[in-house]
Amino acid sequence: MKILETTTCIFIVLFFLSISNLSFAQYSITGKVLNASNNLPLESATVFVNTTSYGTKTDRYGNFVLRNVKAGYYELIFSMVGFKTFKVQVYVQHADEKVPIITLREKVIPLIEVNITNRRKLGSKYMELFKREILGTSKFGKQCRIINPDVVKLNFDEGEKKLTAYSTDFMIIDNRALGYRLKYLIEHFERNEKNELISYVGYVLFEEMEGSEEQQKEWNEKRIEAYTGSLQHFLRSLLGNNINREEESGFLVTTDTRSRNKYRLPDTLIKEKIRSYSGKYSQADKDSLFFWTNMLQQPRYIEVIDTTKLRAKQILRLTDKKGLYAIRINNDVNYINKWGYIKVPGLKGRTNFSCDTCQFNNSLYITYIKKIPNNLGKLYKSIRYKTEESFVPTPEMNKMASLISILDENVLFDWNGVIINPMSLKLERYWANLRLGDLLPIDYAPM
Repeated sequence: MKILETTTCIFIVLFFLSISNLSFAQYSITGKVLNASNNLPLESATVFVNTTSYGTKTDRYGNFVLRNVKAGYYELIFSMVGFKTFKVQVYVQHADEKVPIITLREKVIPLIEVNITNRRKLGSKYMELFKREILGTSKFGKQCRIINPDVVKLNFDEGEKKLTAYSTDFMIIDNRALGYRLKYLIEHFERNEKNELISYVGYVLFEEMEGSEEQQKEWNEKRIEAYTGSLQHFLRSLLGNNINREEESGFLVTTDTRSRNKYRLPDTLIKEKIRSYSGKYSQADKDSLFFWTNMLQQPRYIEVIDTTKLRAKQILRLTDKKGLYAIRINNDVNYINKWGYIKVPGLKGRTNFSCDTCQFNNSLYITYIKKIPNNLGKLYKSIRYKTEESFVPTPEMNKMASLISILDENVLFDWNGVIINPMSLKLERYWANLRLGDLLPIDYAPM
């Protein structure tokens, strides 16, 4: 895929074109679903556009029609109990987008012996843990309820300390805070206690909940709250050249640099030294214990945030595919070298962490705040040390701060603000902690 250069003028034009497409252009998606074992039509198979409210079922002939779909890149999901879920990417841009014939294969569940705890004891404790991880602990996530928990199958591997889950059918979630009923197919869920990692893959269909006029008004306000500062909001703002607007509320975007702390020795050695000097009373032993205890307090990584506020054209690139854009992060500059002397826990005073040969990684530092300052350098001086290179974020900035790192060559997204290849980027902090309870349809537009 070719990445093209852009200008501010093009951004603005593209933004209004995208809004036009989002608001007015509506199309249909048609196709046919067959049973792979005999090529006969599959009736009542569920067909939906992932993370939207566009959904339907196939008729007796296996045909389906999804109407009033807005233009954009989508993931089309085909599901039926007893069959493997199938997905295909579609680009909706014509009055009638016809999908090639889809064949679903029957699901075969192998009888594999796994080391799990007694199933009767697995119930409430692990189900509550699963709910907390999948729905989230935000004020919206806490108001979500799983209507049919019996479709969720949980396994816990005692040796690996790993909780896994999948669903035999749609898990139905009522989000009473945002006014949506979610139908969620869990393909994979894993919570690993050893490495403290959580991963899950699934497909969701939204349905609007019915409510009084007062409820609808409350839901609309909360949806705007959930949207404000979200990744989708940021990507749409990026397309509209609407970031780093001084003295306005919006997205503050700059560069974050991280590198391994060259002064910190490996954890195994530090802990070994602490054990060897603990409980000894000579002054030399006390001094050594103090030294190694302080080293344990040092961060494994040194992190700085540059004061240069990025422009949209420094981040955004056009591609050779209509309606598809790419995110760019400049990895040529190590901003730790620009900062120079840094104060970190475990070291006295400020230390020079400059290193021309050290590996480093740059990410986009993004946060949503009420008022973007004119000069981040001045902000930094008022908080901590005198420098012209980097700053320490305020508590307001840290509240909604997120990091985007690129894992693949290109992170692609469309004019809906939807990431097309999510495995190509890494999200950290605020956005990484959001769950299903904070999720909005990808075609959501604030009203």
